[in-house]
Amino acid sequence: MGRAVVSVLVAMGILVAPVSAEHGPDFDVVCPTGTAQVVLDPGHGGPDPGAVHATYGLYERDLNLEIAVRTAQILTDAHGYSVALTRVDNETELGNSERGAIANACGAMVFVEIHLNAAFDRGVDYSQTFWAEKEKDLAFSLVMNEALGSLAIPLNAIERFDNGGLLRAKMPSVLVEAVFLSNTNEAKDLANGTRQEGIAQAIATGVATWMSLNA
Repeated sequence: MGRAVVSVLVAMGILVAPVSAEHGPDFDVVCPTGTAQVVLDPGHGGPDPGAVHATYGLYERDLNLEIAVRTAQILTDAHGYSVALTRVDNETELGNSERGAIANACGAMVFVEIHLNAAFDRGVDYSQTFWAEKEKDLAFSLVMNEALGSLAIPLNAIERFDNGGLLRAKMPSVLVEAVFLSNTNEAKDLANGTRQEGIAQAIATGVATWMSLNA
C-alpha cells in the first residue's frame, strides 16, 4: 500500500488515524484465552466494515475474521501454537491501540493485524506488510512479506506505518495487507471462497517461519 493509496484510504475512512503508544489511556483488557503465543487481529469490526466490494456484497471486516480463524486453525493444528484472536465476531468494536494491548495481555510472542487492501483502480493488486518500530517489527515484517509471495501476486515494498496496535504491542508485530478486495479477480475468488485459505496459509507460514528462526 503506497503512500498515495494510504492517503486515498484514509480519506475513504478505511484506515484509522495513527495513535501513539507512548501516550493515551491504559486499556482494561484481558487475553481471551488467558495466554497465547500468537495473537491475530482481524482488522475493523463493529460499525466499521473496512473496505467494501458492493458487487459481491463483501465486507473486509467479515473476511478478515474468516481469514484469522483459518490462520489460527493452521497454526494450532499444523504447528502446535496457542493462538488468540482480538475479536471472534463481527459486532465487536476495538480501537487500534486496544488491539495491541490485548496482545500484551496474552504475553504473545508475535502480533499480526490482518487486513485486505483497496484502491479506486479495480486492476491494482499486490501484497504488502507494514511495521511501526524498526528494532521490534522490521525483521518480522520482512519474513511475513516473503511468505505472502505464495499468493502469486506482486509484493510491494514494506513500509513503516504508525498504527496504534503495532505501536502498543510490545512484541514483534506486523500489519498484513494480503490482497486488494477492490480488485475484480480477487473479489470474485473471495466471494466464492477460494482465496481465503491461501491467504491464511501464507500468514501462518510467515508466523511459523519467524517463530522457528527465533526459537
